[in-house]
Amino acid sequence: MMGLTHMPVRDRLLNAIKREFEPLRFATEMLARAAKKTPRAARNWLSGTNAPDAEALIELMASSNAIAAEVERLVAERRKAREEEECLGSNSGFAGSSGSERTTGHHLLST
Repeated sequence: MMGLTHMPVRDRLLNAIKREFEPLRFATEMLARAAKKTPRAARNWLSGTNAPDAEALIELMASSNAIAAEVERLVAERRKAREEEECLGSNSGFAGSSGSERTTGHHLLST
């Protein structure tokens, strides 16, 4: 699903956060406020020690178009990779699969 030239998701997310907040004079405080987390957590994200949890990520996406766009790109890339895998699987000649089934436990949510 992920090629050798791709940067890990965590690194891409942290880079997007750094690009958005590091240039700011009070980056740590502003990042903490945007994510509704502590300045310590924000410092850890900016240093690359930790990544935001899901709740903080949603808050950051709501406050920053650049971070939201990066997450949307990651999702689009992941979907494309899955579609390509499904296409390859449908040509495998496996008699038990028509190539249209989804793996149990994986669901696409619609809003």
